[in-house]
Formats: sequence, C-alpha cells, structure tokens
Amino acid sequence: MLSVVGALIFGIAYFAVSTWEVSRVERSLRSQLIEMTNGFVSVFDEHRGEGAPVPAKFRRLGIEQFTNSEADLDTGVRTSVRMPGRPGLELQTIEDNVRIGQIIQQFVDGAITGPVREHRIEDGRLIGRTIYPSVASSESCVSCHNEALGRNAYQIGDIMGAFVVESDLTAISWRNAHYSVAAFGIALIAFGALARRERGRMGEIVSGLEARVLLETEKAEAEAHASFLMSHDALTGLPNRTMFSDHLTTKLANRHKTGISVAVLDLDDFKTVNDTMGHEVGDALLTEAAKRLSVLIKDSDSIVSRLGGDEFAVVFQIGDLFQSSDAAGRAIMQVLTDVFAYSEYVIQPKCSVGIATICNDADKISPTELLRFADAALYEAKKKGKNHYKIFNETIRSSLIRRTEIASQLPDAIIHNEIRAALQPKLCLTTGEFMGFEALGRWQLAGEDVSPAEFVPIAEKIGLIRELDLAVLRSAAEFAAREEAETGICVHLSTNISALNFRSTGLAEAIQDILWQTKLRPDRVTLEVTESAAVENWGAVQDVLAILRPMGVRASLDDFGTGYSSLSYLRRFKFEEIKIDRHFISDIVEDQETRFLFESIVDMAEGLGSSLVVEGIETAEQASIVAEKGALIGQGFLFSRPLEIAEAKAYLRIKNSFDTQIPSGSHLADPT
Repeated sequence: MLSVVGALIFGIAYFAVSTWEVSRVERSLRSQLIEMTNGFVSVFDEHRGEGAPVPAKFRRLGIEQFTNSEADLDTGVRTSVRMPGRPGLELQTIEDNVRIGQIIQQFVDGAITGPVREHRIEDGRLIGRTIYPSVASSESCVSCHNEALGRNAYQIGDIMGAFVVESDLTAISWRNAHYSVAAFGIALIAFGALARRERGRMGEIVSGLEARVLLETEKAEAEAHASFLMSHDALTGLPNRTMFSDHLTTKLANRHKTGISVAVLDLDDFKTVNDTMGHEVGDALLTEAAKRLSVLIKDSDSIVSRLGGDEFAVVFQIGDLFQSSDAAGRAIMQVLTDVFAYSEYVIQPKCSVGIATICNDADKISPTELLRFADAALYEAKKKGKNHYKIFNETIRSSLIRRTEIASQLPDAIIHNEIRAALQPKLCLTTGEFMGFEALGRWQLAGEDVSPAEFVPIAEKIGLIRELDLAVLRSAAEFAAREEAETGICVHLSTNISALNFRSTGLAEAIQDILWQTKLRPDRVTLEVTESAAVENWGAVQDVLAILRPMGVRASLDDFGTGYSSLSYLRRFKFEEIKIDRHFISDIVEDQETRFLFESIVDMAEGLGSSLVVEGIETAEQASIVAEKGALIGQGFLFSRPLEIAEAKAYLRIKNSFDTQIPSGSHLADPT
C-alpha cells in the first residue's frame, strides 16, 4: 500500500512539475515574442524607406508569418498571436472571444495596467494565454491606425488594443500524463522492490525480535519453573521440605503464646500400592492425598508439605483450624482414609500420623527438633499397628532420647567391633542332632543389653544396616571357621540379611570377602531373606544369590506365614530352606486348623525340595506335634536360648560328646 501511494505521489508530482515547467517556458517565450515584435517594429519604423509598409501593417504581416510558421512545426505546442483592437478591431483583426474583449476594455478603462497571464480549458483544450495591452507609443503607430480607421481615433499613449498570444498545451499535457503514468509504473516497481527488500529486512528483524522475545519468555518461564521446583514438589505442587522448614522457622520465631503444631504423616503400605497396581496409581494416590490435605488445611498461616515419598507434613496453630491436637489427628485420619477410586482400582487408604505441639512461649525449640518430635510420634503410631495417630508426650520423648542415644553410639560400636553374634542352635527334631546356629546380633550400651528390636530398625533408618548385618556375619563366621578348624565339627550358620541391603550394590562381593577372610566354607552359610524383602527386591535378591549359590551358599525364606505367603514366590525363588515363623505355631497345640495348615506347609516344602525349619518352639508339646507332622529341624527356647560365643563353644563340645553316645533315631536328645 505504501508503495502504491508513494508511486502515485511521484507520478502526480512528475506531471505537475513537468506541466508547470512547460507552462513557465511557454509563458516566458510568449513574453519574449511580444518584446521582440515591439522592438523590431520600432527599429523598422526608424529606418523604413519609401514604399515600405507602415508599422501596423508590418506588424500584422510579421504576426501572420509567425502563426503560419508555428502551424508547420511539430513541437507539440501550437502558439498563435493576434492583435484585436479597441473596441475589438485593430488593423482589421476581429476578436470574437467575449472574455478577451472585456479584458481589452479593462485595459482601456485603466482597471488593468499590466499583462494578463492565464491557463484555461476551452473547447476541451488546455490553453496558455498571455494578453498585453497595445499602447500607441509613436506618431507613426498612431497615424497608421488612424489612417486604417479613417479617423483620428488614437493619440500617443492611448490603448489601441492588445497582443493576444495563445499556446495550446493539450498535446504536451497528454504527453506529460503518459510520462507520469510511466513514471508511476517505474516508481511502483522501484518502491515495490525497495518495500519488498525492506519488508524482508524488517521481517528478519521482527523474526529475530520474536525469537529473542520467545527465548527470553522461555528463559523466564524456565527460571520460574526452576524456582518453583526449588521450593515445591513436582508431583503434587505442594511446598517441599526446604520451604516447609522456612515456614516453620518463621512461625516459631513469630509465635506469641500460641501453640504451633507439626503433624507428620505417611500412607501405610504405600509400597504395596506401587508394587501391585503400578506407579501411576501410586502417583495418583499421592496427588489425591495432597489435594485432600490442602482442602482440610486451608488457613493462610498453615502449610501442607510433601517431605518425600509418601510422607507429608502440616504446620498449623491450635485454635485456628483445630481445637486440639487430638482433633487435628482425627480430622487428618478421616480425610485421608476415605475411599479413593482411580481407573479400575478402588483403594482404601490408610495412614499413620504423629503430632508435636509447642505451647510454652519460653520453651526455645528449633524447627528440626519439633519435626523430630513429630517423627517420633509417627514412629510410635506405626508401632501401635498403623492407621493410628499419636501425640508427642513425655513417654515418647524418653523413647526418642533412647533411640537418639542408640543412633549416636551405634556407628562407633560397629567400627570398634562391639557388635557381637549370639548363636541359637538348630536341632533335628527326631534325633536331637545339632544342625547349626542362627547368628543374631547383640550389643551392650553402657553395660546394658540393647534388644535387636531396638537397634536394628535404627540401623536401617540411619543407613548402617549393611555394616551391622556384615558385622554379625563376620563374628559368627570367625567362630564357626575356628571351631571347625580346631575340633573338626561342621558348623552351619544362618544369618538374616535386611531387605535394605539388597537395594545397594556389592552385597555379594562383601559376603565373599568375609568368607575368604575368615576361611569359612561357603556351603556352611545360609542367608535368611524375609518374604517382604524377597518380594520388594526380587531382582536384586536374584542377582545376589546368582553370585553366591554357585559357591555353595544357601538361601532361606524367613518368617514364612507372616508376609505375602505366595506359592508363586516360593516357586520363583527356589529356596533351599523355608523357615516357619514362631507366631504360626504358637497355638498349634490347641488349634486343629493350625495343625492342618502346618501339615500342608510341610508337604509343600517337601514337594519343592526345600528343608523346613520351625522357630519359636517353646514347649515339648509343640515340638512333638511339628515333628509328628513331618518337620525335621527346630529352633527355640525349648532347646536353647541364643548363646554367647564362649557359651556356644562349650555347647558344641558338650553336644558333640553327647551326640556320639546317643543311638540313631532317639527323640529330642539335648544336653541343656
């Protein structure tokens, strides 16, 4: 559009300038023509001879000659000259243009004193005209006019008529118009090319600017997203641990005699959801839990955070949303345990909640400590059986102090070989023959025995369970290798391997190192793997056993009957040994159904080619029944409690001496 407008302006300007220039030149030529005619007549008048025409007649002859010569020229501009007189007649020239006659009269009347120059369209033609007054300037001029008129009409100085010089500009105007159209076309092409080039250049500039704007926008969005991810959880959109800690720090710093509470919660058996239904369902459950908590905790001063995995945390003030910590626990439990449907699955979520509250304004407590108190309450809720909530109290504080002390001392205890192995014998239930030991971890803290039920979960939580399990294995392996070397007694060992150990690399190599260093034969070792560990870390367990089994190391499925108890896992893993948990036989004497199930398990183990070990036998009746049903190996307080190394050494010597005196096939022979 700009190119067209620019070319149009250029064409019009060209036409206007060229036409104006032609008109100017023609007007100048007309004026020069009159001046030349007057000058020539004056000179002729002074030098004319006898018989020469009078000036007026001479002028007329010259004008006629000029007009005729202009008619023969093909210049595109036709110019004519005539001399109409007053009142329209001078030298017998008649003027029939009324307007020119009026101008001559105005010359005579003195209304116009100078020449008149004009451009007019007449009869479809563009006329350029110049009209000069004809003044009687000499006696000869006056006399020749008077003679022609036959009377004394003029005197020197009178206006006798006018010179009318006309140029027909029509042809040259059309030519200029054609040139203007051509100029318009040329300008349009030139401007179009320039415009196209400029448009291309501007397009490149705009594209560059757009790309830069897009880049800056994407950069800003990426920075905003990165900033968001630094403070929020990517899956649920909740604040993460860092933002939670900052918020809690601010709340504790600005509290004024107002209770600040922290609730820590996680979804019970969440890993089972991931394993059985898939991670997509697990993610959907986490997102739904986050949404429900956000709806419940909607106060502006409160915050809901995902700390990681299936663990969430809430900061709130007592009195704003809940009247008490118990009310908060009940509300959180209620909102999270409503049925959740996703795809074809219907889930009944369960959760455990621990709540800690700081009420005393004078009590200086850090965010880390308050969160640790809530974690301790959560731990107690899980010990209670899951799907419960607990409020932090002095009892839990004492338990927390105890666990903290254990956690702080346990690393040094492992480094300084303070973890020792206690060995519980396993016997043949039909002959009383010694079948080996189960190695159990033992530890004394400040002269007091610490139960494995206390320090093993702590070792798992602080990442020391691998070192702990290997320390127990090393201690037991050193004893077994030494005893076999000194006495020739074959000492079989079984030891438990935590599920967490299979999640790290190098477990098989570490066990190989211990066997090589202690010189214990690999076929003397049985690794006990719980059902949950086998299911949750199936691939890793298979990888470890694939390395150790060719050496002779055996595998035992521990605590059978308390976990998944799936026959498909038994077939898949092909355990050399199946170990029945103590809880499974606790009522085998009184309950006929338990005896029936036990007998089925014995048949199943035989069918799978696995030996069966029954642990937790405490009475002779239990031992008699399990032996009668076909079990061969037993373990429990009926035969022996776990023995210290020195006691186990003495036990072996006594047992070896006693076994050599007992006939084959005797029942329940035991020196203890």
